[in-house]
Amino acid sequence: MNDNRPESGVRDQGFSLVEIVVAIFILAALSLALIPALVVGVQQSKNNAVIAAATEMLTSRLDDSRGQTASCQALTAFAASTVADQIESHGVSLHLQQSLDACPSSYPGTVRFTVTVVRTDTGAVLATASSLIYLQSAS
Repeated sequence: MNDNRPESGVRDQGFSLVEIVVAIFILAALSLALIPALVVGVQQSKNNAVIAAATEMLTSRLDDSRGQTASCQALTAFAASTVADQIESHGVSLHLQQSLDACPSSYPGTVRFTVTVVRTDTGAVLATASSLIYLQSAS
């Protein structure tokens, strides 16, 4: 008589429930270990986006200053104009500050125009840059 029973000690029928539970436990432990790295990565991505928006705002303002009429009077009026605070895509409010050095005593000459972008919630300076602007006349 030939039964189709396996010989004693041979059981190749797949994974047992205990092995599956152990594998799930190991995967869960690895996942928990990686969560802090994921949180730091998301925060760093947000910070980079805010800095990129500040840099874009600064560059745009400097480009606009170079496009003004090449007179000290026009550039002074431009520097005195206010720029509305910009709210970045992550809800961070950015404030643009600008300053103009004294006009040159003789023309043609150059004047330094400085732009700084500050976070309004923390007061942290995110970006700052200066440019020398060529002026042909006082008015």
